[in-house]
Amino acid sequence: MNDERIEPSIDHEYLIDVGVEVDAETRERMLVVRVQTVREFTSYAYDITLHLSINASKNQVLLEVGGLSIPSVMMPAKGGAVSESRVKLMPAGTYEFMIIKKNRTLTTTLAVTDTGNVTAMPAANAFAAIKP
Repeated sequence: MNDERIEPSIDHEYLIDVGVEVDAETRERMLVVRVQTVREFTSYAYDITLHLSINASKNQVLLEVGGLSIPSVMMPAKGGAVSESRVKLMPAGTYEFMIIKKNRTLTTTLAVTDTGNVTAMPAANAFAAIKP
């Protein structure tokens, strides 16, 4: 009998979901980017350090993905590490969407419509995949 652990093959580290929500306090429409690890953990629900910014003059949205951190309340949980980041929704148009972690980058297109809907063009590489 072979007791060696067999690791599943993982095509990419992160799944990225993009959407729009209305801020409860200010009533402004917010761009929401949710990042989740594909790898699941069995001890805690870890957080992912994220920094989301917009460079309107270059029509760029930049998401910097950092490392994992232990949650402030350590309750047992299982699943992928998850974090969200929000910024005020930018004007209608097409934006370059860059996801960066250390020296790896995934670039795609983010479209904001006149009605305030957001669509990210699906893209994937070994680092991340954007949900359609």
